[in-house]
Amino acid sequence: MRNLFFSLLATISLTAWAHEGHDYGPGSVQLFKGGIIRSLETVNLELVTQGKDIKIYIYDTKLKAADVTKYPVSLTVTLPKKKAEALQLTPQGDHWLTSFDAKNAHRFDLVLAIKQGGHDDKVKWTVEPKRK
Repeated sequence: MRNLFFSLLATISLTAWAHEGHDYGPGSVQLFKGGIIRSLETVNLELVTQGKDIKIYIYDTKLKAADVTKYPVSLTVTLPKKKAEALQLTPQGDHWLTSFDAKNAHRFDLVLAIKQGGHDDKVKWTVEPKRK
């Protein structure tokens, strides 16, 4: 019985270590462009930020790039203790592009409203810009 206990303990410990460093937040996984994925009913959205550039890629349920022009969207950004502000998204084939200056904020929230699967959804990302 004692050996069984130690065997189970070792297995659980090894499993925990194998997944260390892969936490991208609830409901998200890392994917194609190195961004953060949010899954919806009929699409997957990937947020990629680099400097002031913000790209949002869209994939179908089989994780193939989808045409962004087929989905009505809007994007808002909220800095801590500030009101939400709309950002203009420009379609770029398989992604939308916008730019935002976080003005040295340590984080900001992006909320994408999208019509997909016959209804409206909202997806939220909290972004912590990299310091130079």
